[in-house]
Amino acid sequence: MTAVSRGLITTLVTGGLVVALTACSSSEAPAGEEGATAAAASGPLKVGAILPHTAYAGAGEALVSAVDVAVEEINAAGGVNGSKIEAKQVDSTDNNDTAVQAVDSLVTWGADVVIGAYGSGMSGAIVGKVTESGAVQVSGSNTSSSLTGINPLYFRTAPTDALEAAKLADLVVQDGHATAAIIAQNDAWGQAFQKSMVESFEAAGVEVVAQQQFNTTDTDYSAQIDAVVAAKPESVVLLSYASYSGSMIESLIGTHGFTDKNVYLSNSTLGKYTIKPSLLKGLRGFLAGPDPAVEADFEKKLLAKNPNLKSFAYAGSTYDAVVVSALAAIAAKSNDGKAIAATMAEVSGGAEGSTKCTTFKECAGLLAAGKKADYDGLSGGLKFASNNDVTETAYNLYVYDDKGAYAVAK
Repeated sequence: MTAVSRGLITTLVTGGLVVALTACSSSEAPAGEEGATAAAASGPLKVGAILPHTAYAGAGEALVSAVDVAVEEINAAGGVNGSKIEAKQVDSTDNNDTAVQAVDSLVTWGADVVIGAYGSGMSGAIVGKVTESGAVQVSGSNTSSSLTGINPLYFRTAPTDALEAAKLADLVVQDGHATAAIIAQNDAWGQAFQKSMVESFEAAGVEVVAQQQFNTTDTDYSAQIDAVVAAKPESVVLLSYASYSGSMIESLIGTHGFTDKNVYLSNSTLGKYTIKPSLLKGLRGFLAGPDPAVEADFEKKLLAKNPNLKSFAYAGSTYDAVVVSALAAIAAKSNDGKAIAATMAEVSGGAEGSTKCTTFKECAGLLAAGKKADYDGLSGGLKFASNNDVTETAYNLYVYDDKGAYAVAK
C-alpha cells in the first residue's frame, strides 16, 4: 500500500500499516485432522486491524470503514464456522514504533487474522511479530515489491507496484513521451516502486534521464525539483504519498511549466490537496479497484459509516482482505492462522473446478454445499501466487477535475 488520500471504523484502526493477530489456543493442531480443525474452529474468528485513523491526511479512514462493512456483512450472512466474527481495530498512526505497540494489543487480544498495515514499510516492521503469534496478516494496501514472499503467513489483496509501473509506462508511451524523470520517496515502498518503474520504462523504450529521492522527514524538495528540471525530461512520474506531493506539483506545474500532459501520479499520490485546484486539473494516475458502478455502491456503504470520507483508495481491496480471510477459515474449517493461510489460494481461484462468486454469502454457500469457491471481489480476481501476491487485478485511470477532486476518467 501506499498512503494516498484516496491512495484512505469500528474499533479497528486504519492507517499507516501494521496488523497483528494471535492464533487460537488450538493453533498447534494440524489443519488436516478433523478433530483438530473442529477444535480450532470453536469460538469466533478474531479479526484485528491495524490501520491509520488520523494520519496520512485521512487516507486510511476509508479502509477502517471497509473493515467494519465487511465484518457486518459477514456476520449478517451467518458468520464463520458457526460464530459471528469478533473485530478489534487499532490505530497504527504513521509511526512504526506506535504500530508495533498496537500489534501487541492485537496479539494479546488473540487475533487470528490481522488486516493491515496501511503502508508497506510499516508492514515490514510488524510482520514478524504478527506471524510469530500464529496469526495470518492480510493487507489491502501494501504494494511494495520488497514484501513479495516475506513470510508464508503474509498476504495482500492489493497488486504490487510492478503491475502499476507497467501501466504508467504504457500511459507515458501512449502520450508520446520518449524520456522520463522519477521523483520517489526514500523508503521501502518508494525504493521498490522506483526500481519497478525504471524497469518498466526501459522495457517500454522510455529513457529515464533523472531519478531523485527525498526523505519523508524533508520539508523542502527544491533540490530534487531543480535536478529534474535540469535534465529536461518529457515526462515526470511522482512516486510519493499525497501528503508530500503538494509542493512538488506546485513547483513542477505552477513554476516550471510542466502540465497535466506530462506529469503522472502513482496510486499513493492520488489524494486530497489544499493547493489550487487548477494545478491538479487533468493530472492522472491508476488505482486498482472495481468498475465505477460497483465502486459507487460500495462508497455509499462506506459513507454511511463515516460521512467525512474524501478518499477511497484501497478500501475495496481492504474489504476483500477481510472477506477472503473469512472464506479461507471456512474452507479450512479452522480459525487458526496457519490453517487459514493454507486455504487462501484455494478460495481465490487456486482450486481446480472452483465456481466464481462475488460476495461472501454466495461463496460461503458454495463451501457449505461442499463445492470449491473462487472469490472475485471488489478489486477483481485475486488468485494468490505461491508467494502470496495476487496475480489478477483491475485498474481504473483516475483524473482530477477543476475542483481538485479525482474520479475515473471517462
